[in-house]
Amino acid sequence: MNDDSRQDDCNRRAVSATPIVLAGGESERFGPEPKALATVQHRPLITRIVDVVRTATDRTPIVAVGNPEKQSVVDPALSATVRYRYDVEWGHGPLAGIAGALDAVETDTVFVCGCDMPRLDPNAVKWLIAEYASQSAAALVPTSGGRNHPLHAVYDHQALERYCRQQPTDLRLQRLVSELDASRVRAQNTPKDIPLDHSVSNTNTQDELSAMRTQIGD
Repeated sequence: MNDDSRQDDCNRRAVSATPIVLAGGESERFGPEPKALATVQHRPLITRIVDVVRTATDRTPIVAVGNPEKQSVVDPALSATVRYRYDVEWGHGPLAGIAGALDAVETDTVFVCGCDMPRLDPNAVKWLIAEYASQSAAALVPTSGGRNHPLHAVYDHQALERYCRQQPTDLRLQRLVSELDASRVRAQNTPKDIPLDHSVSNTNTQDELSAMRTQIGD
């Protein structure tokens, strides 16, 4: 092992990340079908996402479902054990789901993702968590195509709790990323065997889902 490798090891934090999967959105652009139950390669998206993050982190996922009614919709698609949490009353959208899930987190770090990411890759998730461990920021957010991807990102648990405790009126995740002074990593700059650029891609409409199915050979 050379001196640079030893220094890298010394600079890495010991990180165990709890996955939070957001599955409580209204998905108005997607249509009447619950986005979480849309199928890719004959499996509901939520099923695949939960399996990927469980594999990547070796921890039981927390699924933020918004409310009990949405839990009853999602639950039949999940045969494996998960922990459900609901949105906080003071917010809405993704931040409300994240805030509602934090009381179930038992690790210093969380990986947050949406339920609409057909190409979410366990190796990309593992790599991102490892990269987070090598730097000191309160979050690590991928960028791709000029966009931040805060729903495929690693966050410090305590930093998220402090932010949510303020009950911010600006609920945009981009504001969260800014307030946490997050580090960013360009998906295009990852190792060739880490498909982060594909992993961050999501689907907001039926047309986008159809295109994604074509890309992955569904």
